[in-house]
Amino acid sequence: MNARLKLKELLQSPEITQVPSVFDGISARMAQATGFQAISVTGNGVAASMLGRPDVGLVSLTESSQVARNIAGAVDIPVIFDADTGYGTALNVTRAVQEFENSGVAAIKLEDQVTPKRCGVLDVPIPVVTEKEYLGKIEAALWARKDPDFLIIARTDAANTLGVEAAALRAKRAIDLGADSALIIGVREKEDVECVMSIIDTPLLTLVEEKGPMSTLHVSEIEKLGFSLALYPGPIRFSMAAAARRALEILRDEGQSTSFRPHMLKPEEWYELMDIDSYFDIEKRFVRGSGEAEQPVP
Repeated sequence: MNARLKLKELLQSPEITQVPSVFDGISARMAQATGFQAISVTGNGVAASMLGRPDVGLVSLTESSQVARNIAGAVDIPVIFDADTGYGTALNVTRAVQEFENSGVAAIKLEDQVTPKRCGVLDVPIPVVTEKEYLGKIEAALWARKDPDFLIIARTDAANTLGVEAAALRAKRAIDLGADSALIIGVREKEDVECVMSIIDTPLLTLVEEKGPMSTLHVSEIEKLGFSLALYPGPIRFSMAAAARRALEILRDEGQSTSFRPHMLKPEEWYELMDIDSYFDIEKRFVRGSGEAEQPVP
């Protein structure tokens, strides 16, 4: 089964699927090696890893599509990519869909923020475009896709400024147009979840932040709320950053990394994660020289 059909299957499954958010090839491979069935790409993490900058719309479509291609090529499991606002108007959305579909990812999330956008989980106002404009983008995305198994996920940040009910209604209208699922950012309280579920009768994604009431719930409890996929944007990027910072502090203060080595991968574990033996096998099978020029026959 290809990755796109697998993601469709996971969405329809009665059991919830945990989906960690990655941002590059190594974090994607770690998630797959740990046994997760799907991954999501966090725009926040991509902006940080590529630019060392916050998630405020600085990453271009060209840069994002290359990241998508790299990650999709590094793993076999479905990849859900954060396509931000589609990088412009509905016209830009059509190209974005073509780029991401060709990259090999299984799905994109398309959001309704204004430009410049910002990370949707910041504790600041998150303005969104009019529903008319957003639904035009959803229609453009559906029109542009060639593979019907490539999923378009309608993400809305409208709950932040317009309220949960307005956000749920916006997501429902996107689904009615043909979007495969929806992700409503800012739905954290039980009564908010109940409001969403009373409006939308389609398998939904949810974002499990590292703060707020949902952050302390076991995945089985999130399943009982009615969600099909639970996306976790924080564990990988926050943990990797914290561990790297601590290792650097120890290296600076102690003059060596010895005391931190119990927390590091061993070199052999690193190369196993990179699947280096398979490349050695390819080398043995096919490499028959080192690029030297063929000498002409006298």
